[in-house]
Amino acid sequence: MLLLPASISVTVRDKSEKQCPLLRTEGHQFTQDNKDKLEVSGFDLGERFSLRRAFCEGDKTCFKLGSAFLIRDTIKIFPKGLPDEYAIAAMFRVRRSTKKERWFLWQVLNQQNIPQVSMVVDGGKKVVEFMFRAPEGDVLNYIFKNRELRPLFDRQWHKLGIGIQSRDISLYMDCNLIASRHIDEKDTVDLRGKTVIAARASDGKPVDIELHQFKIYCNSNFIAQETCCEISDTKCPEQDGYGSTASSLLPAHASRMSAYLPATQELQDRCQCIPNK
Repeated sequence: MLLLPASISVTVRDKSEKQCPLLRTEGHQFTQDNKDKLEVSGFDLGERFSLRRAFCEGDKTCFKLGSAFLIRDTIKIFPKGLPDEYAIAAMFRVRRSTKKERWFLWQVLNQQNIPQVSMVVDGGKKVVEFMFRAPEGDVLNYIFKNRELRPLFDRQWHKLGIGIQSRDISLYMDCNLIASRHIDEKDTVDLRGKTVIAARASDGKPVDIELHQFKIYCNSNFIAQETCCEISDTKCPEQDGYGSTASSLLPAHASRMSAYLPATQELQDRCQCIPNK
């Protein structure tokens, strides 16, 4: 009788490992003491979309978004699907023409081109939105409207991340926890549809941003362990502090959390979808 829970645990872990490939990690990317042995699984969306890199500032490279629609078959991006819990991490900076624009960082559509999951950056309203479908098909939209998000639109480099757990969602910017909230049950991703990245909400064309990093981690905890060394040395933890930053994030920023509610009325007025072209 005692062997049953153990076998279930192994099965779940093996499934997660087979679902997501290993990612390359560099330097001080994570605040783990054992970072040299840390195995990080997930998806590099820039590479999955076969985007080329070019120098964009000093020795920093960025993905070339081009002018063609950045849309691919979901099955080719996530061949074995996404786990129930994951995290999104993107490092970018908006341009002058984009700082007030509304655009999709990431969106997954089903076979009928109906949005299943969306992450929206709205420069006009200075908000970040995350939308997903409930198992019954209801649309649930969570809006992060926090004072700490305003620098995201100042045309400087920033790292934006969201950790999605079974019943919680947490927003991070520049390696700081901005807000966290309980969410309703979400539906699974339809692998037979399409996946879109870095697309303007107005016409679906690539948004004018400089995109340095765009990854999905198959462990939602990794977003809290990322460092921001690539943004600035001042945002890079001291070597002796590794392993302590992630655990201290929640208490340090608990007072800065602000609640946000599903914007049902706004969803009725604004379609969370790429215009048909």
